[in-house]
Amino acid sequence: MNLTTFVVATLLCLAAPFAYAADTRAEIEAVVAEMQDIANRGDSKAISELYTTDAQFLAEGRDPIKGRAAIAKYFQEGFDAGFGNIRFKTLEVYGYGSTATEVGEYDWGNKDGLSVDHGKYTVVYRKVGGRWMLHRDMSTSSVPPTKPSG
Repeated sequence: MNLTTFVVATLLCLAAPFAYAADTRAEIEAVVAEMQDIANRGDSKAISELYTTDAQFLAEGRDPIKGRAAIAKYFQEGFDAGFGNIRFKTLEVYGYGSTATEVGEYDWGNKDGLSVDHGKYTVVYRKVGGRWMLHRDMSTSSVPPTKPSG
């Protein structure tokens, strides 16, 4: 192997993770945009289908919510309570092979568009059948809990 071939091969190997990361980020952001659209329509079943069959939603103050049916129920409870507008913002995406991790921020609003909760989240994705799906989803509110009176 001559020096030019070695240098080109080395540069290609070093550049591959960056190309992967850019492609993965764009694919993850497309899933996030789809989830936001579905959530804003109030379709909890369609949201649950963005998750793997053995997914877990790790919501604040609750035991893990396991599986698509339970995740759909969780989101439906939120819609029934008046949540109606959500915005997601992807901050970081890391990945390798068939897994990726997204770190982001969310803002939940009521049906009138007023913000009622905002916070941050981390999602571990798995690529299943060529599609990124949420596998572990954990979020925490940035709104301080209300103090009990008394």
